[in-house]
Amino acid sequence: MKKRKISLLLAGALALALCACVPNQEGPSPSMPQSPTVPPPEASVPVLETPPPMPTPTPELSAPPLSGYELPDRDYRPWQAGYMEFLVGLLRAEQDVRDAETVFGGLAADGRGVYVEDFGEKYSLPEVMSMGCESYSLGDVDKDGVPELFVEYGLSYITQCYTWRDGQVVCLGEFYAKDSALYSHPDKSAILRAGGRMGYYELYEYPMEGGVLSEEREIFREGPVDSPTGAEEIVPGAQALDRFWTQLGEWDDRKYHAPDSEWREFDDGRPHPAAGKALLLPIADWEDGPASTGDSSEQARRAILAALNGETELYGASGDHFYGDIGPTAWEEYVQPGAAYPWNEEPLEIKAHVWLDMNGDGQEECLLWVVKSRGEDGGKPWTSDATVVLSEQDGTVYAYFFGIDQSIGTGRYDGTGLRDDGTFVSIYGSAQRLSFWKDQCCQYAAPDTGAPPVKWLDGSPLH
Repeated sequence: MKKRKISLLLAGALALALCACVPNQEGPSPSMPQSPTVPPPEASVPVLETPPPMPTPTPELSAPPLSGYELPDRDYRPWQAGYMEFLVGLLRAEQDVRDAETVFGGLAADGRGVYVEDFGEKYSLPEVMSMGCESYSLGDVDKDGVPELFVEYGLSYITQCYTWRDGQVVCLGEFYAKDSALYSHPDKSAILRAGGRMGYYELYEYPMEGGVLSEEREIFREGPVDSPTGAEEIVPGAQALDRFWTQLGEWDDRKYHAPDSEWREFDDGRPHPAAGKALLLPIADWEDGPASTGDSSEQARRAILAALNGETELYGASGDHFYGDIGPTAWEEYVQPGAAYPWNEEPLEIKAHVWLDMNGDGQEECLLWVVKSRGEDGGKPWTSDATVVLSEQDGTVYAYFFGIDQSIGTGRYDGTGLRDDGTFVSIYGSAQRLSFWKDQCCQYAAPDTGAPPVKWLDGSPLH
């Protein structure tokens, strides 16, 4: 597909798309699409008649800027530009107008072939989108070189499948996806969904037929069992799709830790600069892989040590979606209670460090193994740990915070999860690698190279 250069800042196209769907206050509100024809009850998943095309198609992405986003300088394909605009628009609609279907109705055309019925309720495209997006995956279902975009809504209850078609984002189908993982199919134009609970597991297939997802087909079931059969064993060659949060930092006080969302504001009430921004890096990295953030480990070391020594500021960003979005700050402030990590009562303490190339560009990053808190259980001491990855980019040091105990490096609680080639293995056994650019950071599945565990050095790199 022919590439074209775009600048990634949001303005015109999103405004046009959203304005086209906001009700005119001087006239009647626009009517919602008519309810679809429901097939006979024996169908396992109702299939819709294809609705008529939307009267006003999404404008071509002719280079309207995406405000506030800095991404690698690349020739992005039209679908990449389209998906990035879609996610930015989706999050902004969630923040600006909660539960207003008309706002979400202009973000995607509706060409679905599958319609979810949940708890006796049927949902329109805007209704599902208004539930709030949680995460997304990319997978080329029909093997045409353009990946489909799978977005989870409503605490992962419903996943919608989108593609880039005729210059706009089009919804091709949706399915119930609670407690599920998505896999590519090696031989068919289909997506696989593995799901289950309480020892019972199933594997479902959603073929792409006639340009839309067809109805759900169960191809495997078992239970109760202690360990489920992997999708890769049932369908040899199936590969799990990486799952990415739709936003960098948690901003929505309806989700997770609702009573304690105030930490995302400065003392004067301003929100932290990165909280709630769309995670676009996985789309930008598709096929091209992580971008190079530098080519001099010596320069990176000087800049990182200067930031740790308080000579320069650094930029705090989230590494794992949950914590660390505090923007420009001094290291002394970064480690204080309620800063990078909102729950610690004592300043973060550097337990160990290591210099390592984490994104494969040849330039080293500095990893800090930090202690969030200490305690005692039955006479045995314990610590709650986190990892900070420091990366020098164009003279600025970015600090990516991984605040979950099972994070990079400390995932095995003894540091053995981190390998000396920059890959790391989670407590669940999957190999991962990082990609980061300015305030964007994400984790990818990676081949398990079998490299030996890294040798952490005690204390701060300043000593």
